[in-house]
Amino acid sequence: MNKLSTLLLCAALFVTGFSQTTLAQTQPTPSMQEQYDKLHGIKPKTPTTDKSKAKTKTTTQKPEKTTAPSKPPKQAKTVEPAKPKPTKPVPAPAMASEGGFGVKVGLRGGANYSSITSDAIKASGLTVDPLLGYHGGLVVELGGKTFSVQPEILYSQTAYKISASQSGSLLTGESRVNSVTVPLLFKVSLGNGLTKFFINAGGFGSYALSAKTKTTFSGITTTTDLKFDSGDQRLEYGAVGGAGVALGLGRAQLLIEGRYYYGLGSDGDVPAASKRFTRNIQGSIGLLIPLGGN
Repeated sequence: MNKLSTLLLCAALFVTGFSQTTLAQTQPTPSMQEQYDKLHGIKPKTPTTDKSKAKTKTTTQKPEKTTAPSKPPKQAKTVEPAKPKPTKPVPAPAMASEGGFGVKVGLRGGANYSSITSDAIKASGLTVDPLLGYHGGLVVELGGKTFSVQPEILYSQTAYKISASQSGSLLTGESRVNSVTVPLLFKVSLGNGLTKFFINAGGFGSYALSAKTKTTFSGITTTTDLKFDSGDQRLEYGAVGGAGVALGLGRAQLLIEGRYYYGLGSDGDVPAASKRFTRNIQGSIGLLIPLGGN
């Protein structure tokens, strides 16, 4: 029985092999293989995979780098508002502008303590005493920090008292002369800052406008307004000099000054010995203000 089955099977295989060579050598179908294995009691082998080939490459994935948590953004520094710088006090413009040429105008006024002298008075033995008067007017200063020129126009009253004995009685006469006086001074200032000392020197001219006398004799007082004739002394000129201090007051300068006027000559149709010359001590306070917004 087994032999017959074997012969049948061989015949079938022969036919099958012949058909494979003629028909592109087709492989037996899985059903025929299974029948053959069953007839011969052959257990089908489980196909073994080539370990070398079947080995799957295990790729070890590198652990992803854990990124460190990002640092919180830096807070923008709050910029404090700039503290205002303390402003330095600005020097008075009157002082600041003295570096170059400047112009200042102002007023000055004060007291006169004056008298007169002449050769005739000295020879006669008359006594001359000074009296108080006053002055005031316009001041202009042109120049720089150290050197300047200061012309002025002043209304000035000079006064003096003459005393003499006549017939055993005392005769006194007071005279007051009102004049326009024009000093022209060259000025030198010393020091820095708001306080400066200065000295000045120059000349002056004076023109008498009016005069008044008051005479007292034996208890009787007479007041007379003098009128100048063409030959009388009205014009006088001389030298003047002084010193003082200038104090800064904001834009202005306060001037405190002392001067001395020394008469040297005058006009008039009078003998040279009878010509009178003024001696005047002045004390004044003035105020100068710079022009041009400096």
